[in-house]
Amino acid sequence: MRTKFLLIFVTLLFSISRSGAQQSDVIDVLAKYFSAADASKISSMFSSTLELDIISEEDLYSKAQAEQILRDFFSKNKPVSVKIVHRLNSNPSFKLAVFAMGTSKEKFRVTISLNSHDDGFLIKQIRIEYDKQQQLQ
Repeated sequence: MRTKFLLIFVTLLFSISRSGAQQSDVIDVLAKYFSAADASKISSMFSSTLELDIISEEDLYSKAQAEQILRDFFSKNKPVSVKIVHRLNSNPSFKLAVFAMGTSKEKFRVTISLNSHDDGFLIKQIRIEYDKQQQLQ
């Protein structure tokens, strides 16, 4: 009886800690996808429509259109480094991530807004702009 109780307790504790870790890892996962220039995996986290602003060209796109635009961007700007500069994940229904993304030619600042949806988060907006620090040098 005591062993059974202990097993149930450990299982419950593990499942609670694991679900919390999965929710907070969405920003880390996105950083890995951006680092790998994996437009397909990034688009799997898109909402049905999203705002995409890449170097001052901004519009609302379908999931498929946004994936193609992001794929085109990565074909011209292959990331060599991605660093998480800022994350906002204290709100249970909204997350924000800011990445510093370096390529062989340019440095970019990537801002991603995510809203909660069912059991996870979906991307509502991606903004990619030239890094202002680079422009000052």
